[in-house]
Amino acid sequence: MRILGWLASAVGIAGVFACNAVTPLLWVTRSNVRSRSRDLMAVPDAGLEAGIALTDTVTDWLGDASVGISDIKARADDLAAAPVVDAASAAGLAKAIDDFISGPYATLRTAYTGLRDRALNVGDTLRGIGRAVPGLAIAGAIADQLEAIDARMQGIDASMTSLGQMGSTGLAEPGVAATVSQRAVIASEHVQAIGQALTDVETWLQDSRDRVIAADRRATRALTVGALVGTAGTLYVALLNVLLYQQGRRWSRQ
Repeated sequence: MRILGWLASAVGIAGVFACNAVTPLLWVTRSNVRSRSRDLMAVPDAGLEAGIALTDTVTDWLGDASVGISDIKARADDLAAAPVVDAASAAGLAKAIDDFISGPYATLRTAYTGLRDRALNVGDTLRGIGRAVPGLAIAGAIADQLEAIDARMQGIDASMTSLGQMGSTGLAEPGVAATVSQRAVIASEHVQAIGQALTDVETWLQDSRDRVIAADRRATRALTVGALVGTAGTLYVALLNVLLYQQGRRWSRQ
């Protein structure tokens, strides 16, 4: 019985030491996994935040483009209503068109290209992470909204940019100013549609970011709960080993 008691005591002590080693290991593992999870989520989160900021930038330049189109239409209407074509008015209209194409519209296109690339890259990243992270379900795809904006941009190209090649002489031709006014109306409709599509894009970006943040919080809670449960389990096993050690001591005295 003494030998059995010694063995039981030795096993009990070894078990207590093992539990003392496992408990901090659980929390170290939790911290390491949490750090990697946070790094993984930081990539799409940063991209989505930048995408939302770019959406605001594109919206601002869209407003400037709308102002430019309104100015073009007003000048074209005045030129079309004039009984005699005024060379100065035609030159002013030509300059307004050139300023629009090289100014707010060019900047709008550049800003939108940045937004488009960012949104597509983030969408690809989210789909990849979504296959590895449970609960990270991204609602729909962004490509459809971007394709709609692409089509509207092409519509503005077709409506306005070709007019820039006409110059003041071409714009002074009979009936051309009225055509410019009609194209300005069409371009304005495209701008309004782009604004609506941008709202959808920003909603998708914000919704996706909210989902990423929620998934990150769920991962934190799951890791913490797992570490707590593991700690409780090791404490329970440690208590059993203490009892085993005490029983072994009693047996060794017999």
